[in-house]
Order: sequence, then C-alpha cells, then structure tokens
Amino acid sequence: MAELRADLCKLSLPELERVVESHPNLLITCRIANSSIEFAKEQIITAIRKGAKYVDIEIEAPVDFLEYVKTYAQVNGAKVIISYHNFEGTQSVEELELIADICRRKGADIVKIVTTAHNISDAVRTLSLYKRGNWAREFKSNNYSEHKDVMLLAFSMGEAGQFSRYLSLMMGAPYTYVAAESGSSTAPGQYTAEQMKKLLEKGKVKLDYILSGNSVAIPCSKSVAQRAILAAAFAKGKSRLSNFEPCNDITGALEVVKKMGCTVSEPDSNVIEIESPGAEVIREKMTTGERVELFTGESGLLTRLLVPFATYLNGGEKASETTSSVKIVGKGSILGRNLKGAAEAIESAGACCSTTNGGYLPFSITGTITGQKITINGKESSQTVSGFLMTLPLLPSDTILEVVEPASTPYIDLTIAVAEQFGISIERVEESVGKIIFSIKGGNCYKPCDIYLEPDWSSASFFAVAYAIASMGNRREYLLKGMKCGTSQADEAVLDIIEMAGAQIRRVTLEKDGLQDIYISTPNILKGFSFDATNAPDLFPILTVLAMFCKGESVIKGVNRLLEKESNRAESIYTEFTAIGADLDIKDDYLYIKGNMPEECTLETSAKGKVSGKSGNKKCNVHSHNDHRIAMSLIVASLFLDKVITLDEIKCIDKSFPSFLERL
Repeated sequence: MAELRADLCKLSLPELERVVESHPNLLITCRIANSSIEFAKEQIITAIRKGAKYVDIEIEAPVDFLEYVKTYAQVNGAKVIISYHNFEGTQSVEELELIADICRRKGADIVKIVTTAHNISDAVRTLSLYKRGNWAREFKSNNYSEHKDVMLLAFSMGEAGQFSRYLSLMMGAPYTYVAAESGSSTAPGQYTAEQMKKLLEKGKVKLDYILSGNSVAIPCSKSVAQRAILAAAFAKGKSRLSNFEPCNDITGALEVVKKMGCTVSEPDSNVIEIESPGAEVIREKMTTGERVELFTGESGLLTRLLVPFATYLNGGEKASETTSSVKIVGKGSILGRNLKGAAEAIESAGACCSTTNGGYLPFSITGTITGQKITINGKESSQTVSGFLMTLPLLPSDTILEVVEPASTPYIDLTIAVAEQFGISIERVEESVGKIIFSIKGGNCYKPCDIYLEPDWSSASFFAVAYAIASMGNRREYLLKGMKCGTSQADEAVLDIIEMAGAQIRRVTLEKDGLQDIYISTPNILKGFSFDATNAPDLFPILTVLAMFCKGESVIKGVNRLLEKESNRAESIYTEFTAIGADLDIKDDYLYIKGNMPEECTLETSAKGKVSGKSGNKKCNVHSHNDHRIAMSLIVASLFLDKVITLDEIKCIDKSFPSFLERL
C-alpha cells in the first residue's frame, strides 16, 4: 500500500491522476484542516475515479461531505477509513471505545484511532482497544471484500508509542504506517519502511528447546564477580576467586583490570587469580598526562562502577602537572542506554563528565572527587552508588555519602558485603524512607583475599520458574544444585514468589560453603501473585512467564525501573509476550498479567506437554531486542506453549549466561 497525502502534495488534477494510476493499492487522504472542503472533495473523488482503493476521512468531517465521499467510494469499490487523531495525549479506554464506536456508526470499513503517547501506559491504553472490541483479526489484501466486519487500526504517535505501530499488526491491525525513508516521516515515531521490514522478518532461531533433565547447577553471580574483580585490582597482592565461570560482562571486567596492569591466571578449573600492584600504583602508572581509555563492553554495571574510579585515576601526583582525563567507551546495547544519572553524580561530587547527547557513552571524565560530604541521587541505578562505595575508601580523607531516592538497595548491600571481604568497612550512619547516609573511612587499603563467587540468583530464576511450571500437577521434583541462600542478591526473591504462586520448596543444606540444594515442585496449579520488583527489576521478564501459567491475575510493581536496561524492557516485555499470546496491561508503575490456566492442568496430558495461549496464532515471530533476559524468558515460555515460535537471535544471552541453552 501507499498513502497519498493530497493536502501536503497539492497536486494538479492531471498530476494526481498520473500518481493514482501508477499504484494499484493507493490510499488517498486529504485533511480538510490543511486545505478546504472543496479541494478535498475534488482530490478524493478524482483519486477514487482513477482507482484509489482506500479513502481516509477524519471523524470531524462535515456529515454531507462524508456521505458524499462514502457513497462515491462504495459505488467504485473503495474502502472507507474514518480516522480520529489526538495530537496532545491519550484519553481513557472508555472514551477511546466511544470514539471508535462513533467511527463505526459513521460507516467506516476501517476504524482508525491514533493518539499521542507520553509514556508506555498511554500506548498500552490505545492498544487495549484490540482486546475490547469485536474486531476482525485478519486482513488479506487480495480478498478484502470477504471480510464483512469493521476492522480496527489503533496505535500511538510519539517516541513512547513507536512500538505500538509494530505491535498493532500482531494484535489484528490491517496495516500500519511507515516513512518511505529516514527524514520523510509525516508523524512522530514512524519507523522507516526498512526498519519495519526488519521487524517483520521471520526469526532465525526456532524455539523448540525442552527441559532435558531434572537438575541444574548455576554459574557464579556476574554481579558479585564484577565487583570482586575490581576489588581484587584495588588490592595489592594476589586474590583468588573460586566458583568462577565467565560471561561477556565478567570477561569485560577482567580485560579492564588487565589494562590496569593486573595479571590474571587460571590455576585450576573454575578458579582465577588476580595479582595487582594495588590501586595507588595503578593510578600512578595510568596517569601519564594522556587520556586513559577504559572499555566496558555492554555492561551497565561495569560502566557505572568505573565512572567514580575514573576520578580517582585523575588524582595522581602526575595529574597535578598535566591535565588528565579518562574516557569510558562501550559497544552494542550500552550505547543506547542513557547513563545521565552516573554523569550527574560525579559532577555533584566535584569532577567533570562530558557525555554524548546528554547522557550516552562515550564519557570523558576530568577532575577528582572533592569535598567530604557528597549527595547523589540513586533513583536511576544502584550501580552508580556501588561505584562510589568502592572508590571512596581509596581517597585520603573520610567521606559522608548521602544517597537520596535509593533504588535496588539489595545490590548496595551486595557491594558492601564484597568490599568487606577485601578488608573495607562501610558504615550506614542513617537510613530513612528516601535516604541512606554512609560513612566511609579514607586511606583504606583493599586487602587481597580468597573469595567464593556465590551462584547467580538472576540466572537461577529462569530455571526456578521453568521448574515450577514443568512440575505443575505431575508430582515431579526439580533441583537447583548448590545455591547460596540468605544472600544480598535481590533476585533470590524468586523462591518466595514461586512459593506465593503455589510451588513447594524443599531445602537440603550441604557441607560445603553453607550451600543448599533447592528442590522445586508444584503439586497443584499455580495461582496469581503480587510482587514489588522495584528493587529486583531483572526479575520482570521471567515473572511475566510465571504469571502466564498461573490461574488468575498477577501484578508486578516497578515498571518505571525498566526503561534503561539493555532494552526498554517495559516495551520489550509488553510487545513480545503479547505476540506469544499473553494478556498484559500496564498502568503507571504496574504490570498486570492475566494467566490462562484451567482449574486443573497437568502439562504432560496436553499436546507434547504444552498448553495453548489465548491467541489463536500458532506461529509467532519474536525479538530479543538484544536483551539477554528477554531472550531467555521467551525461551522458557516456549517450553510450555503449543506454538511455533521463532526468535531473531540468541547471541545476546552470552552477556550473562553463555551456557544457558546447554544447561537447559
């Protein structure tokens, strides 16, 4: 299809006729607000007479004009689109339903509702029309006359609504709008034709994986490992890290400390040793008056940990004689993440940070942390707070760090716990709602140590949920081997959540390192749950999977924490899980998921141990958005859905869990 905006082109009638005749599937639009009734009538009637297949008339058009054009279109076999646009915002669902009904009663073949989204809740509200109306679900351009039902086209304009232009196609829209090329869009948020074609390409990876065993061992926590690797670099001497298993983010941290002058060796399987000259020597060697460059790959944690440390590197003796700076660079998904909060934090501490586009890498950091009391905002990420907590002990003077609006506080506790193992004491002197104050002794020396890298609860969450679903009603028990319980890892909460949903947890304590074997079974059905994931936002994707296979509605709070992850996870979750048949809604900070499990369900009794989602679509094309947690969650969901699901790529999984598929 192609749309001709007659009100923008202002073609003469001979020109208009030639254009219409050149395209077999043309949509003619002439906005009265940009022209006049006389001009619009002349252009539209001429276009229909010359073979235009569709005509778009705004809901505000005068009745006599609408009736005249509609009659002429019907006689000539053209379909009528009656459209409503809100260029300011998005009304309530009830108001949008009323507007859609007015369009239908005016005689539309296709009802078009377009709003402006200022956030994802606005866009989701518009898309919810597809679930509420009795709209046709299919569109076939070659035999459109066979479809007697009025069709719905609903999406949102603006950057926050861009995803809805694509997702509307998955939900039943007959078509969507794209720009012919970059720079030629006629409304905010349009994809280009090339971008849309790429989104619509069939995925390269068929998700036909199965759970092949009843137990799994989980690799080390990348959150613990990255902190421990940097702490080992700050400590003069040799540190030993056991239960080590690399992933892209961990390897990135190792490459950084190697550049700092540390030696990394692997004396045994699952063990690495880091020998460091210590933070002071690193600083003097790296402060040469030339710009130091630190490459953080795609790791948001590593980037934010190093931003405060960069100011320490700028404070060596040689730095007083020359202007030193540290450049932090990355690749891939990290380049699309706004890290403005980290830049603002070190600016408030007295250093300078030059960024790209107001908050994107690369960063250029000059100056040092000044002042004995620092106040930073922790709302964007706890990782920046962790970077300060690891760097401030290296400074000569004591520091008071005040964190307002702290987020993901369990990860702050994790940083303190790792630092303590390397001989650093960080004291909480005050804590209240919306504020934490830390006291950090200056002149502290990190001490080398032997540290056991506890298993990763973020990685374990995918198997915990898979096991809870797989064992539903079939008396089977699955095992997470050798997990550390009572940790500061926020995602350990997954055990409480699956228990809340109806799974049973049996713990067996092992002799080594206080570890436990975790046995998971679900004797009956899973039921809806409610959980505040504000401090554990990484659980959102896999909890969405859990909720799909629960009976009743589940509610997860913390959507606002999802915007600056590897992808905009609020959009990614809503788009991809809607595509595979989940019933989702987003209102403000809450994600609502309606499960579709019957009163009694044993997965083994259904086709190939799978169940059907609410969507009748048996073939689904989904995208990872280059986000490891989205990809792994979609794979887990596919284990239990009777659908042919293809995913665009799985390479992103290597960021945190390269052996995920092998262990599955």
